[in-house]
Amino acid sequence: MGETLKRLISAMILVPLFIFSFHYSGWYYFQLFLLGVSVIYLGIVEFCSFSDKGDEGKPFVKIALFYGIMIFFVSYLQFIQVQTHNPIPEGLKSFLKYIPPDANLITPLIFILFVHSFVIQLITRPLEGAILSVSTTVIASIYLGLTNAHFFKLLQQTNGIYYIWIVSGTVFITDGGAYFGGRFFGRHPAGLKISPKKTWEGYITGMITALIYTIGVTFSFEKITGVMPPFSYAELFLFTPIFSVISVIGDLSESAMKRDAKIKDSASVVPGHGGVLDLADALLIVMPCSYYYLCIKEVLGFTI
Repeated sequence: MGETLKRLISAMILVPLFIFSFHYSGWYYFQLFLLGVSVIYLGIVEFCSFSDKGDEGKPFVKIALFYGIMIFFVSYLQFIQVQTHNPIPEGLKSFLKYIPPDANLITPLIFILFVHSFVIQLITRPLEGAILSVSTTVIASIYLGLTNAHFFKLLQQTNGIYYIWIVSGTVFITDGGAYFGGRFFGRHPAGLKISPKKTWEGYITGMITALIYTIGVTFSFEKITGVMPPFSYAELFLFTPIFSVISVIGDLSESAMKRDAKIKDSASVVPGHGGVLDLADALLIVMPCSYYYLCIKEVLGFTI
């Protein structure tokens, strides 16, 4: 079976699952939580496997998993208290009073993760490789746990569903457009050492298809809901190309890590794509960036 067919079959299975996870609120988005935990678990295992340098240092996988999932879990508990699609019952609210939605609980978790990693390093391993072991453990938790937690940050916005469609679609359509554009039209290599087979035609095709997609989503949103979209068409011409480029940066960043580890794919759990990191690498970068873009807009006085 060819790689293109594998990609299409994977998309036919994963896309409906992904859409259901953030659209259905009947279970207080618990299916979204489970999907996120699965991505975090598999992603951290993949990251730790190619960050393992043996005697030179290797991450503490169990510690990275615990804090990565804990960061995501705390973010989920804060999210379900403020989401309005399916308000939680009063009994559950009283149970969650020690995890207030407006409290900054993630920064202390990251600090404890840092200290915990160093303590275990001092107790169980030689001093050689301490920097690599601790830093990769912390990075693994942040790279998967903290970035995925921004999904809740976007979804809890007034127009959260719209933003998820725009942001995730920009990432996946940029990647798909670049893949097929490179295969059919690619003539001029982009000249990147990290990914020498990528072409300018592929990147441009990805950006154009992403722009067509975001315009289509915005038009459909207005027709279906009768509400003025939070992004104007003029803003889409600014937002989409910028975040298409950020999407490419996220993809190339993971490629750089794989090249350092001297592997082609982070794993083989997703046919046609490789590992979870190969599939979600761009989204892990674009999701937080898009959220902070909205924060900046709000600070400047624009409606989000």
